[in-house]
Amino acid sequence: MQRPIRVPATALAAATLALGLAAGALATPPAAAAHRKHAAHRHRRSPPPQVKVTPDLGLGGVTTTMQPVGLSIEYSVMAQDLGTSPCPPSALVSELEQLGSPPLALSGDTQDSTAPSGALSSPASSWEEATAYTLPASFWSQLQCLLSATRDPLAVGLNARTGTASWAAQMVSGAQSAATNGLEFSLGNEPDLYELPNYAELDKPLGDEEAADVNTYLQVAEQLRPAVGGAGVIGPELARPAHWRQQLPRVISRLRLQTVGVHMYPLTTCATPKAVTIGGLLSKEAADQPDSIAWVVADAGAAGVPAIISEANSASCGGVSGVSDSPAAAVWAVRFVLSALETGFRQVRFHFSGGPYDPFLVSGEQVLRRPLCTALVALNQWLPVGSSLRELAGVRGLAVSAVSQPGGATVLILDNQRRRPAPVRLRGVSGASEQVLSESGAGAPGVQLGTHGGLAKLVIAPNSVVAVTIPS
Repeated sequence: MQRPIRVPATALAAATLALGLAAGALATPPAAAAHRKHAAHRHRRSPPPQVKVTPDLGLGGVTTTMQPVGLSIEYSVMAQDLGTSPCPPSALVSELEQLGSPPLALSGDTQDSTAPSGALSSPASSWEEATAYTLPASFWSQLQCLLSATRDPLAVGLNARTGTASWAAQMVSGAQSAATNGLEFSLGNEPDLYELPNYAELDKPLGDEEAADVNTYLQVAEQLRPAVGGAGVIGPELARPAHWRQQLPRVISRLRLQTVGVHMYPLTTCATPKAVTIGGLLSKEAADQPDSIAWVVADAGAAGVPAIISEANSASCGGVSGVSDSPAAAVWAVRFVLSALETGFRQVRFHFSGGPYDPFLVSGEQVLRRPLCTALVALNQWLPVGSSLRELAGVRGLAVSAVSQPGGATVLILDNQRRRPAPVRLRGVSGASEQVLSESGAGAPGVQLGTHGGLAKLVIAPNSVVAVTIPS
């Protein structure tokens, strides 16, 4: 029988301790093991997302059939900008040309309070006449001089709230003398907000308030329609399209609209300017609002006509200084227009009212450009008529849209909507240029993008849009 081996007590204790430590290491609780794994993972940075650039990257998306950006201007602002000389300041001509000579609409609140020159009696016979804005006698000839130089198409809003058929005829005649590159008309501004005290005398109201309001508007608008003749009509210029959602197809049909136009402002300062902030303007909700009225596009499509957002800007009631005139407004505008185009709207017209949200100001012989205008110029350059716009999926941390231009160039629009920088790599790029729009300011357009071996490495700053143009 083999005798047991005697082990000293001290050695036995040391061995027991060593085995205990080893067992403890092998039996680490799952939570602790997961913590160590997660910590290790954090130290392994994932590679930046990549976009492979090809000539057909934007094909198969939305085709632009109009300039993405147009302008909507109050009559009083337009009259002031035209100045006092027979022809407008050359700086205004240059600014419109840089914008691509987009459609210029005379509209807004003054549309429904403007009287033709010489139309009002003296003294005024009513409150409406006493408070109306009268066009200067030289207005249409000055406008004709402007449009002859810039070739902007013209849209003229007729007064449907306080005007008459004779006023409409005078306005149509003036517009026809001024237009040089296309002419259309709208019949009233934001009729869904009208509160006509005599509507019951015009038509017996129905039980449904929406139908009653529409009946009132149609009766007034149809009195003005003959003055327009065969020219195109855009409308109904609704402030809140949902007000007339059930009746919109009837309005389109009755007025024989060639274009459905509605208004949209993501924010409002009508109650308090505190409701308008840079954070709110840069929010996803403010950018994606056009998608909330996709049904307008559907109604227009069912009637075989296009839909546009015929009046828009950062915040209704003129905007707020420090927000609407800040670089953040340029970032918002790019996001808003892309959302509108991807929803199916053909164009967005940005409004001028003499307030903080105006894209530019005319001061004597000078034009003072605001950051918003930089975005509008860029959008019409990135998306010329005939381009194909497609949203790209699967690019981590960025919203990316690709544009295939008619001439063969490709534009990548990279939007970082987060609060931290977003790196990205572009493959298949050489000889490209970039333009940056950010909440802190705009970079000069056409800056050459550094590339090496067909690879470009970018870091998009928070709340910034970078457009990379790759020539054909």
